[in-house]
Amino acid sequence: MDYLKDLEKHGVSLKEYPLLKVLDSFPISAQKPQHIKKFVPLEMHPWVLILQRALESFIGGEEKMKQMAKDAFCSWIRAYTAHRGDLKRIFMVKRLHLGHVAKSFGLKDQPSMVGRAFQVQAKKNKKDQKHHKGPMRKRKESGNPEHNQSKRRKQ
Repeated sequence: MDYLKDLEKHGVSLKEYPLLKVLDSFPISAQKPQHIKKFVPLEMHPWVLILQRALESFIGGEEKMKQMAKDAFCSWIRAYTAHRGDLKRIFMVKRLHLGHVAKSFGLKDQPSMVGRAFQVQAKKNKKDQKHHKGPMRKRKESGNPEHNQSKRRKQ
């Protein structure tokens, strides 16, 4: 884990606390099956399933919440890709499973569809802004470069 090594270089040490210990400490409702396997994959743990369903239901239940989740997902992806320098090698979007990331935002849509929907909305917003501002006029330049420079200096 490159990131952990970089954190240690800066004097930050982390201690792992197994998520399964936390999840297993939560009480399960009376619907708990009698034969839960001792070693269940994390994504199949009863509490993970309960929490994921609740999140998806909450997000999908209202269009405004769904749009906010989509916007947050797209912003998060953009921020993730914006790392510079040494961190660029650690935060590589190509290494992510975007379906899992989208699920963490409570989205059921394919990430490509979410991104496309975000792009369509951004274009619409840009078009609306242009419509309200009115047409922008471009300044004409003359054929003489010295004349254009002197015009710019006067401004």
